[in-house]
Amino acid sequence: MPFKTTYALDSTALVLPYTISERMPPVYRFLLTFREELDPAVLEQAVRDLAARFPIMYTRLRRGFIWDFLEDATDCVAVEKDDGRLCRPFDYRGGAPLLRVIYRGNELAVECTHFTIDGHSATVYMFSLAARYLELLGHTIEKNRFVRDCRDKPAQSELADAFRGDYGRPEEKIRQVGPPAFQGPGKREKGCLRATVIEMPIDAMKVLLKEKYGGCTITEYLAAVYTLGFLDARKKSGSRKPVAMEVPGNLRHFWDTDTLRNFSVGIVFDVMPEQGGYSIDDVIELICREMKEKLTKDKMKAFIHQNVRYLKLLGVIPGFVKRLAFTLGLPLIVTRWPITSGITNIGYIPLPPSLAGHIARYAIILGRFAVNRVVCSAVGINNTMAVTISASNGSTDIQDFCLAFWERDGLPVKKEVL
Repeated sequence: MPFKTTYALDSTALVLPYTISERMPPVYRFLLTFREELDPAVLEQAVRDLAARFPIMYTRLRRGFIWDFLEDATDCVAVEKDDGRLCRPFDYRGGAPLLRVIYRGNELAVECTHFTIDGHSATVYMFSLAARYLELLGHTIEKNRFVRDCRDKPAQSELADAFRGDYGRPEEKIRQVGPPAFQGPGKREKGCLRATVIEMPIDAMKVLLKEKYGGCTITEYLAAVYTLGFLDARKKSGSRKPVAMEVPGNLRHFWDTDTLRNFSVGIVFDVMPEQGGYSIDDVIELICREMKEKLTKDKMKAFIHQNVRYLKLLGVIPGFVKRLAFTLGLPLIVTRWPITSGITNIGYIPLPPSLAGHIARYAIILGRFAVNRVVCSAVGINNTMAVTISASNGSTDIQDFCLAFWERDGLPVKKEVL
């Protein structure tokens, strides 16, 4: 058997093999809609061409004595036709690659997990794959930071765990774990995953935010509306648990790194309804204040320091002990989970004009989570913001609330349930 290249899991992914339910590991789908129908044979060639440029994407999970690790799987990644199942679990203990490339008509989907990369890095891979596909069809595509040339060799810094850099000792500690949070309406349904994609024009959103909401950012506005949906559902349910929302931040904004591994961290803000009712302006003000206070370089440095220190302590414990401990503790973690949900905004992706003209839509679908029943993602291209609310329960209360709110705010919205 030929020697296989191996890679250590990064600091975000190290504990995932022990904490994630094997029945429902979170799988993410990055969905790109072209303006023309896809050619499967050309797509297969494009996928092969990117293997050397993005080696971490083409790996499988292998069990180690202390930590699990990634192993090269470039010979196993294949293109498959969409069978209608969203974000189905990977057989990551059976040696399957942690990458799935799927097509149907003019839709290209890539499914992966946090074992390999984060949303920023997956977006880079996604548009690099689209560019290579179009190049094989004879088009000339310019490159930028989101569109890489498959002929380039990846820099070692792209493959490195940026959390392991020298950040110095922080001056403060991050917050302690909060109380159990409200988890949203409806019970989790086995095998259920409903993704509701809501599209809105970015220019109209910017006008609205300037004229009505004091110039807050799109992320703050989306997070506020999404949070109000949970406050409304909490009121209807009679729950007394607080709503705690997580908003991930891309650490690349604070440190100059070209890593294509995980390099993001979430900030959590609490909404305590018992202090009084909340309007959209109240929640926007709260989110703006929390993000300004918590999403800072010093706070992120504290998180990195604490996370790496925690991993060093776990690094002396054999993998089978960690696996047993997390398995036994999972029921307690689920019942006391301190986060209601999360909303991830990758932001606006500036595509080269030669590529933008071929792309009709880009959306990110977050798969089933062992704890949160509803999660949300957002990303923008070509003047369109695609907000996707993924749910593993039978309720549509959060989706209906957000859609109705944006319609009342006068935004032209387009809805599709996948």
